[in-house]
Amino acid sequence: MWQGCNAYLRGASAKGILTMVLLLGFLFTLPFWMQSTPEEQQYLRQSTTAKIIQDQAMVLPAMPKNEQSVLRNMLKAPSSAQDNLDYDQIVWETDIRGLISRWVANDDEAKEIAHWTYHYSQRFNLSIELVLGVMSIESNFDHFAVSNVGARGLMQVMPFWKDKLGSPHDNLFVIETNIRYGCAVLRFYLDRYHTRARALQAYNGSLGRSKYSDKIITRMRMFKAIE
Repeated sequence: MWQGCNAYLRGASAKGILTMVLLLGFLFTLPFWMQSTPEEQQYLRQSTTAKIIQDQAMVLPAMPKNEQSVLRNMLKAPSSAQDNLDYDQIVWETDIRGLISRWVANDDEAKEIAHWTYHYSQRFNLSIELVLGVMSIESNFDHFAVSNVGARGLMQVMPFWKDKLGSPHDNLFVIETNIRYGCAVLRFYLDRYHTRARALQAYNGSLGRSKYSDKIITRMRMFKAIE
């Protein structure tokens, strides 16, 4: 039997081997799944999906040390809570508040989202439309949003980013913190993959599949992005 398996593995493609491993894993866990409670099944689904996203994100220790250092520096908090507003920033923040008003009724919250969206779009050289598109699709501009795999806040940042690359005590429900993390991770993926579509797919944990990136790019047009 083992000789047959060895012969098969020598002649199989990488995809074929991966399929076989996944099938064996499924068959092994099926009895446990059938005997588990609905709550345990839900936890298993969530933890498995979160693990896939984490693996695709190339988090420590898979990420090269130089990239870890770059991303850690990018994730540093600003030295002060406010910066000096110039005329362009005032105009942009006013425009952003208008664009998100259908989702964010609270004016103070809209001001804070607009301020940090502009601030980190500039800091990380991202288009404002891209950042707003991600927020819109990911959370509907709800800064307390939590996904079924544990992603949090406006830009649905996975907690492993703060645990491994930022600070474990950071609160991803804080508007400034969430936008800082989301924009830093987007910038990192843009630098790594060099195209907006692939960077978005990596951000979402769906590298190689265009459904998510297409949704973001379509939504960007709502926020006046120019292709």
